[in-house]
Amino acid sequence: MKLKDVRGFSLIEMLVGLLVTGLIATALATLMIQKSQMNKAQQMFTDAQINARSSMQLIVSRLRSAGWDPMNAGIDTVHGDPDLSDDVSQLEILADFDEDGLTDGLDEAILFRHVGDRVEWRRSAGAAFTIIATDISNDMDGDGVVEPMFQLDDPLNPEVVTVQITARSPAPDPRSGEFIRYTLRNEVTLRKEL
Repeated sequence: MKLKDVRGFSLIEMLVGLLVTGLIATALATLMIQKSQMNKAQQMFTDAQINARSSMQLIVSRLRSAGWDPMNAGIDTVHGDPDLSDDVSQLEILADFDEDGLTDGLDEAILFRHVGDRVEWRRSAGAAFTIIATDISNDMDGDGVVEPMFQLDDPLNPEVVTVQITARSPAPDPRSGEFIRYTLRNEVTLRKEL
């Protein structure tokens, strides 16, 4: 083999090869970024679902025991929000679990409330509130108007309580720039008697 027969790549072949490699690398990087954003959005949606569902489960389970009155003392089932004009939506759930005719024990006068972006509860009168969920906007359509979390069919003698919870992602979706929302709605029929 002579030295003249050995050829390398020309400058143009090298530039074309680098250009093709660069295009492939750019396409792969774009694909990975899109996949990462899609995964992030899916995780935010899942987190919003978990927040809404866990809050709903706790509230509905307590509502199902509302009005437990084994002593026939005339205990109310629920008390609705006393001030519908403020930014707090609340519901008090009453039951007589220790069968003393009163609702002054633990879990006998539970107060749930939606304040700002969180849901809190107090398990007895005078106790401190505990946060059970954050990132709860209760703004289902994103128009800035907060819908009430608790609605009673009749404020004086309620038979059905509708609970609506809208959880929101803590940050906007990286693809659309919009917050992810997840809304649950549940109607609970209150017990009339034991």
